[in-house]
Amino acid sequence: MFEFPSSAHMALDRLLAVLNIDVTDFTVCDIREGWGVRLEACKTSSLHYCLEGVGTLVVHGAVPIKLEPHTFLLLPPGVTYRIESISSKQIRLEQRNRLYGVSSQESVPTLTVGEGQQGIITACGEIRVGLAGGSDLFTSLAEPMVVHFGCGEGLRDQFVMLLAESARPGVGSRVLSEALLKQCLVLALRRWIELGASRLPWLAGVADTRLIRALHAIFEQPAVAYTVDSLATIAAMSRSAFAAAFRRAFGQSPMSLIKLVRLRRASELLVTTALPVAEVAKRVGFSSRSSFSLAFSQLHGMDPSSFRRMFTAASNGKRSINNRQSGSTSAMPTIDPRLNSADFGVLETVGREVTNA
Repeated sequence: MFEFPSSAHMALDRLLAVLNIDVTDFTVCDIREGWGVRLEACKTSSLHYCLEGVGTLVVHGAVPIKLEPHTFLLLPPGVTYRIESISSKQIRLEQRNRLYGVSSQESVPTLTVGEGQQGIITACGEIRVGLAGGSDLFTSLAEPMVVHFGCGEGLRDQFVMLLAESARPGVGSRVLSEALLKQCLVLALRRWIELGASRLPWLAGVADTRLIRALHAIFEQPAVAYTVDSLATIAAMSRSAFAAAFRRAFGQSPMSLIKLVRLRRASELLVTTALPVAEVAKRVGFSSRSSFSLAFSQLHGMDPSSFRRMFTAASNGKRSINNRQSGSTSAMPTIDPRLNSADFGVLETVGREVTNA
């Protein structure tokens, strides 16, 4: 059984905080009773969350995995699988290609398989989870990650919001989707660890007391001019052994992680302080504003000044709304019924009053 020492919890928390989660597409799979669908393998990790009904997910050569409401399942890249509804009849299988959303549509794509009574409805998504510049952290997943949540602790609300953002992306959709997915993954990982599930290299990495020492140094003082040699000394390992163990655990070099932590810290300073960009660069360990701006743009897709303006505008807009709401009941903003209908179109796609289940 995999034991996760309490001393590693802080290191894991900080590692999760700097994860990058890229959302490719979400699809609702509506598989009718007595039917099943065989889907092609994903190039990225794929997650599946059962919204309604009962069925199984079958990976070739493995025992079928039961799907019921609030089941969370993550598959590594390159796995061919099929989803079937539970039925006393012989299952009729269809081979289907994946559906990909169009940004202009108001509902998430729905893959309907078969006809007749309801069987099982799942939210399926393609995601990439990793540290910037590193490999997908779930590539080395030896078997599907399966977590069964109870009725009162499921992730239905998060997935309904994810489906809505996937259907109608707008300003901040990427940030919101990443935050929602990170919440889902953290809750699933927590349960998975509690159940003593098989280990992943990066989970083993944050349980290694030697690597923990290096991680704590990086997260506590990212502005320090670390080298691989100095971090190896902190970890009490040889340079070569430390570099190899670090890359094996986290999919990238120690210096790449330092750069990522510095940039994440810089984004916090840009949003929460009025420090000049050059001073922010200095505080997080960059030698010049130009090198900082280049690295920041590569990670966030915009320069530091634009990043600050975007979040300042969003904050001012929120304060303006709050002020109007607190002024008087007559100042309460009205909701455009057209926007209301579009925003909740995804719930109609999920269907059959999923959100009321």
